[in-house]
This record gives sequence, structure tokens and C-alpha cells, in this order.
Amino acid sequence: MKEKIICLSFILLVFLFGIIINTVNNTDTERYIKVTMKGAVRHSGVYFCKYGSSFAKIIETAGGITERGYLPEGLDYNMPITNDITINIPAKYYSIKKNTEGR
Repeated sequence: MKEKIICLSFILLVFLFGIIINTVNNTDTERYIKVTMKGAVRHSGVYFCKYGSSFAKIIETAGGITERGYLPEGLDYNMPITNDITINIPAKYYSIKKNTEGR
């Protein structure tokens, strides 16, 4: 009977020690997400950002949008990014009318 109590006490001690280590490790690490920036940004590439970083922060990390970059007016720049994502910033397109009068 004494051996069973010692064995159960040891198992309980190991179990509690594992819980303590797991708790300490989970609070010290931060989760990162992979964001691939493409298109009209100054420095396109792959960035690792903190989980929940805002759309604006990720664009800032990529050096900002170029002069030809275009973002829609209704876009929420404070939207948190929570998954690995590829963001493609489109470029503005200009249309030039050819003057055909007088021919």
C-alpha cells in the first residue's frame, strides 16, 4: 500500500510539473502570422507579423504603398489580420483618350 501511495504521489508531482511548464511557455510566446505582400508596395515579400496586427501596420511594415498604389475608400485599415494571408495592392490605371478629331 505504501508503494502505491508513493507511485501515485510521483505521478501527481510529474503531472503538476508539466502543467506549470506548459503555462509558463504559453505566456512567454507570441503567435505570429505569415503575410505575403505583393503589388504596389515599396518592399514586397513575406513578413511575419504579430497575430491580430492591423492592416495598416502590415502595410507600414512593407514600406507603405507606392505612388501608383490604390486602396478602396471603404477599406477598414484597423481590421485585424488573424490568418496567414497574401495581400495584393493593385495599381491605379489611367486611361488616355486618343484625340481623333480633325482627321
